[in-house]
Amino acid sequence: MSEYNYVENPFLTQLEQLGWKVIRQPQTEIPQDPSVSLRSNFKEVVLKEVFKDQIKKINKLQDGTTWLTDSQADDILTELSDHPFKSLVEANEAVFKILTENTNADINNVTGEEDPVVKLIDFDNIDNNHFLAINQFRVDTPGTQKNYIIPDIVLFVNGIPLVVIECKYTSSYQSNPLEEGIRQLLRYSNQRQDVEGVSEKEGEERLFHFNQLMIATYGDEASFGTVTSSYEHYLEWKDIYPPEYQNFTPPIGEIRSQEKLIQGMLPPETLLDIMRHFTVYKQEAGKTIKIVGRYQQYRAVHKSIHRLRTGKDNKERSGVIWHTQGSGKSLTMVFL
Repeated sequence: MSEYNYVENPFLTQLEQLGWKVIRQPQTEIPQDPSVSLRSNFKEVVLKEVFKDQIKKINKLQDGTTWLTDSQADDILTELSDHPFKSLVEANEAVFKILTENTNADINNVTGEEDPVVKLIDFDNIDNNHFLAINQFRVDTPGTQKNYIIPDIVLFVNGIPLVVIECKYTSSYQSNPLEEGIRQLLRYSNQRQDVEGVSEKEGEERLFHFNQLMIATYGDEASFGTVTSSYEHYLEWKDIYPPEYQNFTPPIGEIRSQEKLIQGMLPPETLLDIMRHFTVYKQEAGKTIKIVGRYQQYRAVHKSIHRLRTGKDNKERSGVIWHTQGSGKSLTMVFL
């Protein structure tokens, strides 16, 4: 129970403090009832009913009228979910574009408008969205050695699994728990073939088509990466910004790397901000790399924007951002 008491449950408790709803499942048992995690079966990775309810809510007319039909919501979910001929990274980028740039329905049956825009996430009105964390999230993987994977925590926005978290605990038989957590994430996303030469399928890539952050933590150290990150690319989030999130009650009475990452990256508005404004795909050595900004870039960009918007003259609107070599000057400008 050490991992649950010192890593997983404190993680969930802190998320609750930030406004996330939480569904806790027993760590000691393999989940047997998919309805507890709001699904009809363990092959589903999107919470379908939550998704459909939320996009209807987000896309109401100004007078509050719901116009999206169940059939249209099903079609949009199919567009979001089905990528049979794409690699994991290709599917991830395609889903990212749909989530951040919106999609279209065929017609608004109330107004008659053709090809109306449909938002899947309301980035401008945070409270319009549904934020849910589920622990011990079982996904069946027929044909693999274990026949299922069980990530420790999955974070859903409007029923869409955006963050996968693996929790570990320091013990005498686990010399590097953070590395083991990252290894599990690579296994879950079926990527150890590329990194470690594993030949057989181990995980379920569909869960990671929607993924924006992959997090490994053992409490004292927590790091984040993306679907293109290998071990050396996982990084800590070492600062809590904006300042209003710096005052909080740490669940076990101390502020470790895990608590900083949660307060720094996972407040609902921060997570959506990072997703919308601090995530890029770039080509590097013939491969697509997905990059999420670091804590110092996030802080610098927001402080720059604040000065630009509030400064009364050129001096107050200007300033200097200090970077070490190779720390991402160009990316900071892209995010800005």
